[in-house]
Amino acid sequence: MRLIPSFSKRKNDARRRSMSRMKRRRIAVPVVVIAFVGGAGGAVWSAVESGWLERQMEFAEKRVLQASADAGLAVREVLVRGRHITSRDDLIAALDIHSGMPILAIDMEEARQRTESLGWVKSVTIARRLPDTIYLQIEERQALALWQHKGRIALIDREGAVIQRRKLEGFAALPLVVGEDAPENAAPLLDLLRTYPAVSGQVEAAVRVSGRRWNLRLRNGIDIRLPAEDVATALERLAEYQREHALFERDVIAVDLRVPDRLIVRVSSNAAGRARATGEDT
Repeated sequence: MRLIPSFSKRKNDARRRSMSRMKRRRIAVPVVVIAFVGGAGGAVWSAVESGWLERQMEFAEKRVLQASADAGLAVREVLVRGRHITSRDDLIAALDIHSGMPILAIDMEEARQRTESLGWVKSVTIARRLPDTIYLQIEERQALALWQHKGRIALIDREGAVIQRRKLEGFAALPLVVGEDAPENAAPLLDLLRTYPAVSGQVEAAVRVSGRRWNLRLRNGIDIRLPAEDVATALERLAEYQREHALFERDVIAVDLRVPDRLIVRVSSNAAGRARATGEDT
């Protein structure tokens, strides 16, 4: 009896059975892993969908910020530079910062935007001065004129921004501009008018016409029609005529300066009748 061949055959059979079990094992392990990952992924997705994960993260963030405040990084002082007209109460409300809050919890960009939403604030720089101070440098707007549009009056600055619409009593001495696009175009005209005090002292309102030019309404009711271009030359001629002929004291309805090198005066019907009776030029 040959033992070796028989032993060899049994050995080969055993090896085949062992390899078959290993293959089944290798197949089974990935299936279990996939099932585990799939289950964990479902749990994470459920936590995200329900908001549980977000709440836990917010809770952890609050704990960290409170710990920083307990360690000394808490607001103790707010320093402000450049505030002259802006209401203190309005500024405090806009900042929404209170003593003792974690200084690292303040959203500086949001605080800046809220502060710049105040009418008198043109721009603001806001910074943390660790460990316990918030610093603000404010640039306030400069009031230029009162703006009348659709029956409402507002206070505006040189850029045409509306500062406020209420409590305007203290600004009655400012010039009045009228018209939809008057605010953004008012500063050059008003600056120019100041160089002709004989004219500017008589102006009650500047009215924007067709988005191109201005009419001046004087306190005595005379309308001055300015050209769209070269306004300085027109005002120079008007001021000269006023000095030489006291134009504003006459019975005049309107003065048209829109034609270069010419000043057209329209008088009232009563003044025209008197002139014809006496043979005067009108």
